[in-house]
Amino acid sequence: MNRSKTFGAVLLAALPTTGSLVAAAPLFEPEAICRAAIASIKDRDPKLIKVALIRDGVFFLTYARPIDSFVWTYRCRIEGSRVIWADEPGRWRNEPKDDRISFEAIDAGAHLQIIVTRRNGPTSKQVFDREKVL
Repeated sequence: MNRSKTFGAVLLAALPTTGSLVAAAPLFEPEAICRAAIASIKDRDPKLIKVALIRDGVFFLTYARPIDSFVWTYRCRIEGSRVIWADEPGRWRNEPKDDRISFEAIDAGAHLQIIVTRRNGPTSKQVFDREKVL
């Protein structure tokens, strides 16, 4: 495991959203969290979201539409239990008017839950099996 991945795992262990270190382990890698978050936001299969590049804690992700291979690119970074994302090119979705995307490991790390809190609407939650995002 390289140093940046180790730091991400330590950071996630230090900031569990459930209040229990045991409930947050085993941890999800930051790139898995980003893939699941983009998949949830865009209503896609997380297996089709690929990490193309990692630079300074920012994950550049791609999605190739199966029917015509058109490629979309996104950026993602993790801040505590929050996922900040952007279309590429595009602005970061971290303004008060933007939806808030967060995550938590549930069922002792067997599942990753992505929580989308809409600014003017309901909160939605999507749960991914560990195997779907690894």
